[in-house]
Amino acid sequence: MSASKRIFTGIVAGVVLSAFIPATQAGAACYSNNKKERQFASKINLARRATGRVSLKLDPQLSKAAKVHTREMVNKNLLYHTPTETLKRRVTNWYELGENVGVGSTVTSLHTAFMNSTAHRANILYSGFRYVGIGAVKANGRLWVTVIFESRADPGSRLC
Repeated sequence: MSASKRIFTGIVAGVVLSAFIPATQAGAACYSNNKKERQFASKINLARRATGRVSLKLDPQLSKAAKVHTREMVNKNLLYHTPTETLKRRVTNWYELGENVGVGSTVTSLHTAFMNSTAHRANILYSGFRYVGIGAVKANGRLWVTVIFESRADPGSRLC
């Protein structure tokens, strides 16, 4: 394993960061995904399996970090990626991170937009990723989402 870390990002939706930072232990009690977040995970895994890739495990620590960013976007009414240094503080034990962010009307329309975008699709289908965190918020008739991808187990979070 290389000593460098990578971060991949994209907007409708994506980012990759690199760094080794000590992990913070947190279990599934850290975060419970809502229905829309589970639907995103299902669609991502269907796309991965259709292309011969392994399914991603929905991670509560990554989901908590994703939800924090989604709420920030909703509060600012602005679509943007988590700044790299902020993401590195929120996810504390990572090797490779990817981020997709989007705003739209439904899980299906956003997933379709991600799959039609080269950068977002690349994050969804990247073979090195094994875990995903999803934060989705419906506000003012719009669905906002942050999807964080990670390659190693127990990515850690100071948020949990």
